[in-house]
Amino acid sequence: MESLKRYDKLLTGAIAGLIGPFFGFLIFYLIMFNDRSLGAFKEMIMNNSSTQAPLMAVCLVFNLIFFFLALRKNWYRTAQGVIMAMFIYAPLVIYLKYA
Repeated sequence: MESLKRYDKLLTGAIAGLIGPFFGFLIFYLIMFNDRSLGAFKEMIMNNSSTQAPLMAVCLVFNLIFFFLALRKNWYRTAQGVIMAMFIYAPLVIYLKYA
């Protein structure tokens, strides 16, 4: 069990937090729009700017899985990295919301 402690790093959490929204995007696509191709769904999002910020916010919710998993394992540095990634995405969500 001690060998898993090596994943308790800020960089590990930041990477998980930066990649997490892409998994959230794919899960959202599979649940809500699986009748369309992924390319058509991406094109629909890119052409409709009013849906970009809400979709990004929904995708960021996927990071909660990484965050709470890190807390459950007592990997506090990893949890901090996930939060850091959320703060990196926050300006993008604000920009998409008000641009």
